Amino acid sequence: MTDETLLHTAHIPVRWGDMDSYGHVNNIIYMQYLEEARVAWFELAGVAMSNVPFGPVVLQTQHTYLKPVVYPATVVVQLRAGAVGRSSVVIEHRLSTVEDPLTSYGEGYCKLVWVDHGSGKSVALPEHVRALFGVI
Repeated sequence: MTDETLLHTAHIPVRWGDMDSYGHVNNIIYMQYLEEARVAWFELAGVAMSNVPFGPVVLQTQHTYLKPVVYPATVVVQLRAGAVGRSSVVIEHRLSTVEDPLTSYGEGYCKLVWVDHGSGKSVALPEHVRALFGVI
């Protein structure tokens, strides 16, 4: 990944309730941070996320936990463009914190498929989405 592929950076405050009994952010909360960053980026990029006949559906996620995040902190989620297919895109991610920006707390990817919500079948990526990933 290079800075040229950077799509979006989100800053998300860690809430006390994000912690689990082990004293660090619960593993499922990381997935919520990633979802929040993806949705924020799509909205900023002008990709409608609700009340539309076609849209992205998560096909696959992968996340490697590298270091626990603890409260108080602000998570920094960097989203980068990955592979682009006929109906799918890969968004790679890296988590750090404002307090420790050089440390990777986690990394991975999410593969999204554009789906016709009525039929449940995949559809070709819209041209404006392809353009967001640098593919024309």
